[in-house]
Amino acid sequence: MQVEVPEYTVAEDVAVDPSRTALIIVDMQNDFVQAEGALPIEDAAATIGSIRRLRTFARDQGMSIFYTQDSHYAGDPEFDLWGEHCTVGTPGWQVVEDLAPDEATGDLIFRKDRYDGFFGTNLETTLRQREIDTLIICGTVANICVLYTAASAAIRWYHVILPIDAVSAINEFDLQLTIRQVGWLFRGTITRSEALRASDE
Repeated sequence: MQVEVPEYTVAEDVAVDPSRTALIIVDMQNDFVQAEGALPIEDAAATIGSIRRLRTFARDQGMSIFYTQDSHYAGDPEFDLWGEHCTVGTPGWQVVEDLAPDEATGDLIFRKDRYDGFFGTNLETTLRQREIDTLIICGTVANICVLYTAASAAIRWYHVILPIDAVSAINEFDLQLTIRQVGWLFRGTITRSEALRASDE
């Protein structure tokens, strides 16, 4: 069975207001990114360079940088679905070294135990306090934690920007599904990491 992917536009120039924009790096943890991880995503490591580009851009512009960190404890019901992964305190739970958060510069980490970065965390409270209305969302897994975090942002009326070279999926179908949902259903902006710039540049 073949499914035709609906057309979508990849924006080549995306200006954001750094004071009202945050970068959210979703679940770039060893269990997902490293080949020896518990639930490796084949293309995740290939997105590290693009995510680093986004992080450098965000830091240079003084933007907020937030990480979600999939976090589970023994007996978590998710283990029945996916097997043990991202158990708090294990090497697999840690964010990959190349993207490690720098809390000294203000990076914030939001631990979550489900797919949605808003569920059970104070991410929304933090965004409201900082008067942020635009979210650049990247990371893994595209149609799971990236998509559900983007969906939760969109239904709260945040504008979502999805840099597709900074998102990884289990397969191409899942990636294209995610792009379709963000662009069409959520009216987000589909782009690439190098297309972003500050609106005052």
